[in-house]
Amino acid sequence: MTFSSQQLLYRKPIQNGFTLVEVVIVIVLVGAMMAGMTALFTTNVGSSHRPYLRQKALAVANAFMDEILRKQWNEATPLGGGCVNTGASCATGPGAIAIGTDGESRSLYDDIDDYHSLSQSPPQDSDGVDMPGYTGFTVDVTVVQPGANWNTIPLADVRLITVTVTSTNNEAISISAYRVNF
Repeated sequence: MTFSSQQLLYRKPIQNGFTLVEVVIVIVLVGAMMAGMTALFTTNVGSSHRPYLRQKALAVANAFMDEILRKQWNEATPLGGGCVNTGASCATGPGAIAIGTDGESRSLYDDIDDYHSLSQSPPQDSDGVDMPGYTGFTVDVTVVQPGANWNTIPLADVRLITVTVTSTNNEAISISAYRVNF
């Protein structure tokens, strides 16, 4: 088939490409998606340090709990433990001693009751030296008798130790342990 020159002049050209309206719509949609992704990225980056701070707080809490649990039961308990005051089976066991520091400084704490009401910010090791990298963290320790007999053991022979560490973002991590006089 052949075309004359006049037919070629009036032939409708084939359109390739996008119109201006289509280009503007694509730009608006891509801009909206980028704004949403940027907001999501910013939120994730802003809270990505929380697990790190939580791990640091847990490490401090475990260090304090380990230190406390290695100590004697109280001033009257022999090293290695004593017998549980159950009356007939341990009539000469260690007497009840009030919970408190016995007037000692932290480096001289020798029993678990000494740690009651300990509060430090920043946390310190047992020699009183600030733990490096924990500025803004706070450690609080309580050592108390539980509210009721614990597994038939008299209250005088049970202590509940709770270590709470608050990180720089005010998230508190608490760990607890029971210590029995035996």
